[in-house]
Amino acid sequence: MHIEQLKIKGLKKFKDFNITFNKNINVLIGENEAGKSTILEAIDIVLNQKVFNSTNNSEKYFNNANISQYKTNPSIDTLPKIEIELIFDDEEELNSEYFNGLHSSFTPILKNGITFTYKFDESHRDLLENMFDGSYDENFIPTDYYIAEWVTFAGRKYINKKSPIKNVLIDNSIRKNNLFDSYSKRIFNNNIKVTDRQNLSYQFRKKIQKFVNENTDQLNIKEYNFGIDEDKTVLENLLDLKSDGVSIQNKGKGKENLIKTEIALEVESDLILLEEPENHLSYINTRKLINDIQSMCRDAQIIITTHNPLIVSRLNLQNTIWINKEKSHSLSKVDKDAADYFMKTDNLQLLNFILAQKVILVEGNSEYILLPQLVKNSLSYTLEEKNIEILSGGGITYKHYIELSRVVDNSLLVITDNDGDQETVDSIRTLNKKYTNIQIKCSESVNEFTFEVCLFNKNVSKLNTISDIKPGTKAEYRNVPIDKNLAYMLKNKTEAALRISEEADYKEVILLPVYIQEGIEWLVRQ
Repeated sequence: MHIEQLKIKGLKKFKDFNITFNKNINVLIGENEAGKSTILEAIDIVLNQKVFNSTNNSEKYFNNANISQYKTNPSIDTLPKIEIELIFDDEEELNSEYFNGLHSSFTPILKNGITFTYKFDESHRDLLENMFDGSYDENFIPTDYYIAEWVTFAGRKYINKKSPIKNVLIDNSIRKNNLFDSYSKRIFNNNIKVTDRQNLSYQFRKKIQKFVNENTDQLNIKEYNFGIDEDKTVLENLLDLKSDGVSIQNKGKGKENLIKTEIALEVESDLILLEEPENHLSYINTRKLINDIQSMCRDAQIIITTHNPLIVSRLNLQNTIWINKEKSHSLSKVDKDAADYFMKTDNLQLLNFILAQKVILVEGNSEYILLPQLVKNSLSYTLEEKNIEILSGGGITYKHYIELSRVVDNSLLVITDNDGDQETVDSIRTLNKKYTNIQIKCSESVNEFTFEVCLFNKNVSKLNTISDIKPGTKAEYRNVPIDKNLAYMLKNKTEAALRISEEADYKEVILLPVYIQEGIEWLVRQ
């Protein structure tokens, strides 16, 4: 059994949001405050009846746009409400009488699922109408008169004991009060059979009662006698998870997160929700965690929120769901070869590429070092001012980024070398006719085979002192005599780039080669 779809209306960030999940691994990415955590929270609210089953003030859960709409026109009918639909897949066997029906937004199509609503309780309408008499404070939302309801698509009242999905939520982003108690309890309930739990509980209470019976004399005081508070003898409330005899609460934060996640993966859960599992983990432990997820979650559905590019790439880009502008975008259509490439390379800039709206992809260190300063020298703005991200792609790998860019639909400028090959120049011209959001730029002249040659030719009079080659020394490149300053730049690419970016003679006067300037001007217009 797995979750197929989630619909959210009016909860926190989401006014009207819809997301479809993969059957196995789902990796949620997005900027901070995009709503990734809210998605996990919404699932927990529906399946486990969290948050709204108490008398706590729930006003903070309303969508801001709905609150503003109510405050502009305060009335019972404009009161904000929350509605969440959790849809299960139709392929697996399910208690159809309990979960399958027409009580959903899919009517007249039969679906399996649960609907949660948090709204004004109509039984209080007469009472509340009297409050809207002109003196009503529109800044106040009367949640005291709200009701939280969980109803299956069959129209039956839902209680979490009848959940069709064994699930566990691990939040490694923060430490909450009683986190370990609830976590240990969830693991216990998911991993120990009901009959075994009943027997353990029975044996536990029996031994406590035996203790009381054997110590009656010491527990008497005047006309009273001490007993054991029955609410405090529930076995699962006293459980604590330990590793090597030490409570995970007393482990280091990174180790604690790793242990919690590993245990969650080991138990027989149908659904595992992981909030930022990489938090406080070293690079090595993050890779270990990824390997655990890959090897242990073949049957369970797993939904992960993350800011870690290793998790995104190693768990396959095709399993990634990008949350952006209150919409979900599946990357399942990313080309398999591109997904395989990123999976194998531990690409640390992958998330930056996906989340950026405008990207410059360069081949090597020289371009990466120099472009921000050269743009400032040549144009009337900086890359930062135009919200342009610059990344180093390295050689022909830009073809994999192009495949990714086609799916995420950002604007991509690739700066590359023609390597002295006319066929490369011609093929780039052909590729540029295929895309509207992608441009590949190289020098049109095969004599300008690499970036350093283009840069030198554009700034020849300004770079005539950069060489450290001694006078009289033969200057050549690949056995061809060339200008000694260019020879120095070709043989010491990174060193030359750093000098140009730092030394006063060059820093503010060196300009962009023409083909790069044209490309950046195109990108700014996008």
